[in-house]
Amino acid sequence: MEIEIKEISPIRVAYMRHVGPYTEVDSVWNQLCAWAGSNGIIGPETRFYGVCHDDPQITPPDKIRYDACMNVPPSVMPNGAVGIQEVFGGKWGMYRHLGPFENLEDSYIRIMGEWLPSSGCELRDGPSVEIYLTDPKHTPAEQLVTEVYFPLV
Repeated sequence: MEIEIKEISPIRVAYMRHVGPYTEVDSVWNQLCAWAGSNGIIGPETRFYGVCHDDPQITPPDKIRYDACMNVPPSVMPNGAVGIQEVFGGKWGMYRHLGPFENLEDSYIRIMGEWLPSSGCELRDGPSVEIYLTDPKHTPAEQLVTEVYFPLV
């Protein structure tokens, strides 16, 4: 596996939380994008992040937490179901996943089960973060590009 190690500064994001299986996050993304669109927040510099708090192999499906996020300027404040938080900050490993979102779990299994034990690196506490580099509404599933980040000591 090709993993890059990066130091990343914190990024301020607006987010909405989904609780339930990762396969059911579309509605929270639709709500977040509708809110951002109606407030004129989405632009050419907007990036979309998924914060994955739980391991679906351990956490019951109805307890899995996922934050749909987008970077925002300091002028954007929390509003109803939309919160503000920081993602990243510190040392991270990054794997570039190519293909459907449904196959992301396989990438995580390979990262944690194959790469991590032989890497000499150690995970630090915190969620993984995904950056979605392609738009699933305009990109065939086989051509989706997702950067998977995991926090390192």
